[in-house]
Amino acid sequence: MNKIFPQGDAESNTAAGGKARPGEEGDVPRSLPSFLLAYCGDPASWIYSDQKCDGTNNCGDCSDELSPVTACPPCGPGWWRCTPTVFKYCSCIPRVLCQDHVQHCSDWSDEYVCPGP
Repeated sequence: MNKIFPQGDAESNTAAGGKARPGEEGDVPRSLPSFLLAYCGDPASWIYSDQKCDGTNNCGDCSDELSPVTACPPCGPGWWRCTPTVFKYCSCIPRVLCQDHVQHCSDWSDEYVCPGP
């Protein structure tokens, strides 16, 4: 699970490890270009933009994977759409988890419907 970063935590989010003043170098996330950041459903938390729409619940509330905060494309070919029972996933699970004799979807479709990898 990737770490989400609360915006107000200046001491632990500074690049040099010391305190940073708002707007100065080391003030994360304001010191980073905006295209590198994605905000979570809780506006006080953020992730790196490459973690958005990656199939994994990086924000902890699925806001990096689901609307209205994020508009992600439907599950890709290596994924199965269902309501996961695993906190790590939001609306799809990797197909490698299909037919492995472990329930990953609330309706068991990963075991009885998903064609597998």
